[in-house]
Amino acid sequence: MDLVKTLAYAGLGLAAETNEKIKEKFEALVESGKKADSEGKNIVGDFFKTVDSTKEDFETEFNKNKEKLEEKFPIIKELEEKLNKTKEEVTSKIDETKADLTEKAKVAKNDFTSKVKETKEDITKKVSNLKNSNKEANVAE
Repeated sequence: MDLVKTLAYAGLGLAAETNEKIKEKFEALVESGKKADSEGKNIVGDFFKTVDSTKEDFETEFNKNKEKLEEKFPIIKELEEKLNKTKEEVTSKIDETKADLTEKAKVAKNDFTSKVKETKEDITKKVSNLKNSNKEANVAE
């Protein structure tokens, strides 16, 4: 049923987009002096009010028809429930995977940071030992 609702909203979207194009054309007519600006605003405003009320009426009618269809064809309700259940399971699995990956990334970051610190300390010791060796070599000469 969500597909039907989505298609219905697509139809409303198409109507809104068509309205935008009509509005642009109308504004061009207003600019060329064929219509008065105030009359144009009233027409466009009325059109938007009509679209809004039509959308509400459509949603109400859609829900009534959906209920009737579900009564006549119970499989539709079952399919919708299965789809919603599958959606929930997939979402849950994605969330679990995301949490697992986040934890693994934290562990990897900590390991990497630890190894970088160890390497830094090792390099610092080696540089210090080289400096001391050079000092001793210079003193011996």
